[in-house]
Order: sequence, then structure tokens, then C-alpha cells
Amino acid sequence: MSQTIQIILYLGAVQGALLSVFLFSIKTNRISNRLLGLLTLFWGIIVASFALQSEGMYIKFPHLLAVFSRLLFVLFPLLYLQVKYLVSEHSKFDRKDLLHFLPLLIMTLAYIDFYFTGTEEKVRIHNDEPLYYEILGIISNEIVALQGVIYAILALITLSKYDRKIKDYHSNKDKILLKVQYTGILLSLFAWIIGIVGVHLELFNIQVNLDLFIFVYLILVLIIYIISYAALKSPEIFKLDENQAKIVFLKSQHKVILDDDNPAHLKVLAETQEKTDQNSDIPMVEEIDKKLLDYIQAEKPYLNPELSLQELADQLDVKRHHLSGVINQKHSKNFYEFINQYRIKEVKIMMTDPENKHLKLMSLAYDAGFNSKATFNRIFKQTCNMTPSQFISNQKAV
Repeated sequence: MSQTIQIILYLGAVQGALLSVFLFSIKTNRISNRLLGLLTLFWGIIVASFALQSEGMYIKFPHLLAVFSRLLFVLFPLLYLQVKYLVSEHSKFDRKDLLHFLPLLIMTLAYIDFYFTGTEEKVRIHNDEPLYYEILGIISNEIVALQGVIYAILALITLSKYDRKIKDYHSNKDKILLKVQYTGILLSLFAWIIGIVGVHLELFNIQVNLDLFIFVYLILVLIIYIISYAALKSPEIFKLDENQAKIVFLKSQHKVILDDDNPAHLKVLAETQEKTDQNSDIPMVEEIDKKLLDYIQAEKPYLNPELSLQELADQLDVKRHHLSGVINQKHSKNFYEFINQYRIKEVKIMMTDPENKHLKLMSLAYDAGFNSKATFNRIFKQTCNMTPSQFISNQKAV
């Protein structure tokens, strides 16, 4: 291993520890951030141990053999649980989730004799690798490999469900948060697959002129720095708490003081609200739709980048449940798509106005209610089948 790569790995390990401290310091959404903090800390430790291994760490300190490798069993369960608690309403850690770390416990117990042997015996076992430990090593590697793939897929599915769900409530999603999450999971999975290939090449004694594990740990360092950059640029992305929005809504509806740390209390009230909605007389769809369209035409609420379904329902003095149903039924769109179509119309009018030719495109997009360049470009292309720049060029050619 070159000295440059070692320095990069050491810097990544230190950054992982610093990032862990930052994540533990965030008071909002504590469970998710602390799980992510543990994950980045363990990433840093594993990266550091790999770099130190090339400097003879296990020769100097043989009692560390089979210690850091156990951390591989917790990486992807932590990644999945971090996503789970990020997008859920849990305010306390569910003890049942400790079952995800059962493989770690089992493999640790399987190695218990090894841990209690002397250093010389550990070195002998490590070098000669008796049949028991050889088989145990193969089983361990296969379990870790499967964990990585399965938990990464579960995390992506959980995040994707949240991505679709939030479109029904918010007119602008925080794409930074989702991008960081998706990028971290996909890069972790990519690194894991490389590691799986490397392990199986060693298992079958297939020689390649490339140390695949260096790429694995360099990718982990990259993930650490991506999260660190996102935390530095937008620390609020780690404070997502959809539950708070629900609490505020229920407080306004029930005029009671809720225990913000009691999800059971919140769940009961949410179910009560749902039953009330189902049993109440649903206003005429046409009446609500006309009220909605008239209000949008007159007040242009879509210009507010933070507009939510609940806020618009309050402005129209209708129930959120009814408004969502009308938008879905009458316009075949969710709230996110419905509002953004008006923002696109607004920005197209601004773009064709000669008085705005001195303004930057993103300035017009922000004025129309978009809150990020990426969201604006994506929605515009989906709606108009061309980029904003192409639209402007076409207008000039007319």
C-alpha cells in the first residue's frame, strides 16, 4: 500500500470520528443521527485498522486479531436502521431491532475460545488456521456478504417508500437529504460487492494484480467525506422529523397538549382523526375543486416554496384528507405534482417576459416557488420535455 493511500485512509478515519461527534450532538431526530454517528465511527475504525494492518499491527498486537473484523457485522444493520428511524415516527429505539445484531453475537460466541487464548496461540491459529476456524471464517464472510446486500436493498426500499409518500404532503422535497441517503447506500453497496468479489477470489486462490480491498476502504472514506460535506453545507438535512409535522397538525385539530416523545399517544390521536374523517359528511368534490382552483388563480399560494398540503387545506378551510382526495380524483396528481405544474407555468411566463431578461434563470425559479436548482431542472424537463435553456432558446427563435 502506498504512503499516499495510507494517509488518505488515516484522514478518513479521523474524519469519521469527528463526524460521529457532530451527529451525536444534534438534538433533533436523535435516534437516526446517533445510529449514523455509530456507523461513521465504525467506518473510521475499520478504515484505520486496514491501514494499520499494512504496518504490522497484528504482528505487534496479536490480541487484536478477529476484533475489528467483528464490526463488519454491524455496518449494514446500522445503515438500514438509520434510514428506518429517519423516515419513521419512532421517538425511542425499539429493543426488537437489537435482533438485527444477532449474527454478531453468534459469531462472537463462536470465536470465544480464540479470544481467551494467549497471544502466541492466536498467532499460531491465525497462521495455520485449523479446519474449525477455516470453516468459521468462510461462514462469517458469507453472512457478512449477505447482510450487506439484503440490508442495502431494505434501506433503499424504505427510502423509496418515504420518497413517494412525502410527495402527497409537501410541494418541495428536501432533495439534499434524499441524495445523501441514496448516495451513501449505493456507494456502500458498491464497495460491499467489490469486497465480496475480493473475498471469493482469495477463497478460490484466484490471483489478480489488484488489491480490491483498497478500493473498498477508499469508497468508505469517500462516503464519510460526502456526509461531512452535506453536514457542513446543510446541517438541517440531518434534522428531518416528519413526526413533528403530524404533532403540530394534531395539536391544532384536538386543542390538547401532546407528549412529543410518546408515539403511542400520537398514533391513537391519528387513528381517531382518521375515523372522524371517514364518518363525517364529505363535502362535494366539485365544490372543493372550484374553491381550490379559484384560490390558486387569485392568491398563487404555490409561490411559497414551503407550501404543504396541510397549509393549503387550512387556507381553504377544508380537511387535508378531503383536499388530497380532490387533487387525486380531479387532477390525477399528488399534491407535489399538482403544485409544481403551476410553478412551471409561472416560471415560463417569467422567462418569456422581456423585462426579466436581465435576471438569472434560477432567480426566476425561486420566485416561482422552487427551492433548489436540481428540483427545478428535473420538474421542468419532465413537464416540458426540454431543459429550461432549450425552452429559452426556442422562444428566441420564434
